Amino acid sequence: LVCILVWAGLFLYHLVNRDYQWREAVDQLPAWHVQELGLPGAMAGIFYSIGNFCSILAVTYLGQGVGFSFCQGQLLISGLWGVFYFGEIKGQETISKWFASASVTIIGIIWLSYQHEGTPVHRALLSLLLGNF
Repeated sequence: LVCILVWAGLFLYHLVNRDYQWREAVDQLPAWHVQELGLPGAMAGIFYSIGNFCSILAVTYLGQGVGFSFCQGQLLISGLWGVFYFGEIKGQETISKWFASASVTIIGIIWLSYQHEGTPVHRALLSLLLGNF
């Protein structure tokens, strides 16, 4: 919805600047590239929706503290991709600081998981997710 509104605003901008010539305004707009980006965009949306649904389940069954902490573990995966594959984080010192921060995050998630007092189903899910820490 936001992209369509921005695109419509861009169209109106070009329409005014081209003396209200519709064809020239349309020609100035960027292409949608549906054939190239349609399938990857749809797959990304599906995976994003599945992740959101699973995060709702995690918070429902594990509680706000534990479930939300597990969901925020996605930042660790993104960071690992940034360090090893994309090379977004450069320098040994910066990478070391990132891993130290990631370690603190993992310790915090595990620590929070022990604070959860739930039903036997919740305890079984925690032991399945965390193993025997």
